[in-house]
Amino acid sequence: MKKIYENALAEYQKAIKADPENAQAYLNMSMAYRGLNNGRNSILAARKAHDLFQKKGDAAKAVEVRAKLRELYKTYDIKPEEFK
Repeated sequence: MKKIYENALAEYQKAIKADPENAQAYLNMSMAYRGLNNGRNSILAARKAHDLFQKKGDAAKAVEVRAKLRELYKTYDIKPEEFK
């Protein structure tokens, strides 16, 4: 299973390199990092996705990502303040 997440991560990184404003790729990357149990990078990618969805005016996706972020903070026992 680890290899699947690693391969997915590589694909999302390529997508982001091609389009740095690709919010969905950042969100998908966050889930791949979560699959690899890499909480910090999962949160960082989700935060970037949230910012990009907000920037694009996609409020529904921004709300969805905020919910995922709350779950990630709780799962990995990390406080949002640790990223400021």
